[in-house]
Amino acid sequence: MSIQHTPAEKSGITSYVPPNQARYNDPAEYIDFARPIAENYLPFDSRSNGDLEEAAFGLETALERERALWEFADRSSAQALPVIERFLSRETDSMARQGALWLALKTVGAEAVPLLEAHRDAEDPEVADWARVLLTDATGQAESRVYTSALVEESGHFDQTVPLILSGNVIVDQPDGPVRAVVSPQWFDSLMGRVLASTNVNTIRTDLTIEKRIAGFHEDGSPYLEIYPFRGTSVSYAGNHLEHTYLSETLRPYFPSGIVEEGEPVNVPIALNRIAMTSLAKQGEFDIGGTGVRADRLRAAEAPFVKSVRGRYFGWAAVNLEAVLEAGEVRAGHIQLANPTDPVAGERTNARLYGTFRGKAGDYTGAGRQMTLNSEKCHGRPDGSIDVLTDAEAQA
Repeated sequence: MSIQHTPAEKSGITSYVPPNQARYNDPAEYIDFARPIAENYLPFDSRSNGDLEEAAFGLETALERERALWEFADRSSAQALPVIERFLSRETDSMARQGALWLALKTVGAEAVPLLEAHRDAEDPEVADWARVLLTDATGQAESRVYTSALVEESGHFDQTVPLILSGNVIVDQPDGPVRAVVSPQWFDSLMGRVLASTNVNTIRTDLTIEKRIAGFHEDGSPYLEIYPFRGTSVSYAGNHLEHTYLSETLRPYFPSGIVEEGEPVNVPIALNRIAMTSLAKQGEFDIGGTGVRADRLRAAEAPFVKSVRGRYFGWAAVNLEAVLEAGEVRAGHIQLANPTDPVAGERTNARLYGTFRGKAGDYTGAGRQMTLNSEKCHGRPDGSIDVLTDAEAQA
């Protein structure tokens, strides 16, 4: 299959762009800050490939079905594509199906185009919209979106809040050697928290606020929340694209007990690295509904909101291996973001997290009619402080 070159692709933004061989010749240039050089790691999941394939279609929860599929694909590479395709034809959970489309692209690249094309008009509008976003990235040809309009609300601290789906790996040092766990999107959300990326149109080139939210963490059903302010720089590319390089450095409560919110915490400096490519809507490209200062500001902006984003992340963590062994599984609260240089958390920092993420403007109310730019409220402010009130007045 030949990939046609569009102006966006020529700028090195879409499709598959390898490192510039005219510039990068030293093998040292290919050593990555996050990804390992070689696969010298024991697998965390001990199930056989046959067991994983069976689990992807037979387990009770969508999270566990998805987790089995992602582990299977990680081991099987291109041979996993027929299983991913069968999963998409049988799975009923919308989030698992959206993630499986992404998994197909991650697993076989351009060979996933026919599968993505088969789902671009899926009955589920979010599945169809994700298929179109991924097709745009895979081919360099801009696909029309399912939605033609967007709605912005005046409440909240942010012009846009985008739920991200994250996948990746956790490499944990153990007495018997390092272990690598494949983390699928829903498993990530359950362990580390669902990630919400929040921006304002006037500061998107320098500022980002991330919320991590573990649903139902407390006995009363309330979530566990963490807010991370990121700052950095952005580079503009043709076609309303921004390349962001961001860093978050904050003091966070770390629990020496090894379990979140058990015992007294100490403050530990936490650093998170994030690089992303964001595709922005152009003025007038979508009808923007809403009444008030924020709606007027977005309608007047040259790039009013994020259409889609893709990127990579890296961070350090402390995994409580004793608690995991005792419970027989990894649970929310067993993993804490950490810092290998800290006097307290340093000796307990035994893991590194790395992977990729994606997000897009979509319908997050379930109405299925238009993009809802900030219907899901971030429980924090741009400075990183927590604000559990979700009806804060719009920021001027």
